[in-house]
Amino acid sequence: MSLQPFAPSTALVLQASTGAAGVALVNGTPAIISWTAPNDGNLHRFIFQGSRNVTVTEVGGALAVTYTTNGASGAQSLTIAAGSTAAPSNAALSNSGFGATIAPGTTVTVAQTSALTSGTCTVYAEIWGS
Repeated sequence: MSLQPFAPSTALVLQASTGAAGVALVNGTPAIISWTAPNDGNLHRFIFQGSRNVTVTEVGGALAVTYTTNGASGAQSLTIAAGSTAAPSNAALSNSGFGATIAPGTTVTVAQTSALTSGTCTVYAEIWGS
């Protein structure tokens, strides 16, 4: 029997989650979840998954995923919910399942990009990464 060299797993693992309770949107622009890839000189990967439940028609409440790609592209922002959605609405966030290769030390963040000035919306989201 010959021994095989050890190869670390490149499987994505759960890095950040809102949990089963989700996070209620607010009249502000907070980060909802975030994860920082190790600053080890290697490329890393992430996938974002999420949904939201609007129970009272919302005004505002836009959401985005932000990250930094490897290379000259720099910081990126991907809209995942435009906000101002009529109730009732329970659906996947736009671009759910989106993934990218990112630079070492990059922070991936799911955040509100516009305040929820009226209405009720709960976000359920996860960041999977390596």
